Amino acid sequence: MRAFPTALLLVLGSCIAQAQHPICSPPAPRTSQPLQNSDFANVRADLLGGNRPQALTEVEAILNAHPGNAEASFMIGTLLLDYGKPDEALDCFRNSQAAWPGSTDVHAGLLEGYSETGDRKDRDIERAILRGYHADGHHPSAAKTNGIVIERFHAGDKTIDAIEYFDPQGPDHIFYRFNEYDDKGALLGSYAFAADDPDQAAYHQQHPDVVGSTLHRFALVSFFNGGSATLGAIDGAPTYDDFRTRIVSVLQSENSTASVAAAPAKHK
Repeated sequence: MRAFPTALLLVLGSCIAQAQHPICSPPAPRTSQPLQNSDFANVRADLLGGNRPQALTEVEAILNAHPGNAEASFMIGTLLLDYGKPDEALDCFRNSQAAWPGSTDVHAGLLEGYSETGDRKDRDIERAILRGYHADGHHPSAAKTNGIVIERFHAGDKTIDAIEYFDPQGPDHIFYRFNEYDDKGALLGSYAFAADDPDQAAYHQQHPDVVGSTLHRFALVSFFNGGSATLGAIDGAPTYDDFRTRIVSVLQSENSTASVAAAPAKHK
């Protein structure tokens, strides 16, 4: 639900690191003319053209001249997420939220920011909000999407996008997908948790006491190099964090030299 495709929002390098103050904590407001959509034309053109440092410079100048501007704050927050600065990104998204309280894009940014800082309570609040937007009939952009990116984390030189679907996808009934990218942003493959009908039948046969309950069997399936393989299963009522833990374990076992960057949990 982002305003910009993920492929356009790669690491920005030292241009962010050199900032002398938090980007979304601008100087005192000054008199300025209202912004028009065309004021962001150069920023969008540079993003589409891959000139991200220039885009950042331009959008920072806009925010400096128009402190608290919602669109500039949102753009910078999205870029900060890609740079791995979720705490600073959250400041930007909160600025945007004040002007756009019902924006699906802003809530998607908040979701990822809270996830990547380990704030599970606020993360799950944002998940519930986005699920509500998907189903309420009043948010067309949310209704058109199949799911949400909960977070991105790193395993060695790989990046993992964690996707939660609003409804099970396809004949395999996929609930979650973890896409794996190399250090240049190329998709290598994915891991998925699926609860298809044959697995449920087998689960119910093995455990008759769960028939009629909300318990499921979720198969962990890998999709790499044009093939698929079942790596195991999780039974019961696992949470997102249970699935994530399982994926982290798989990543660590497949590459014992890779360290998986997991944000510490902040239970509120």
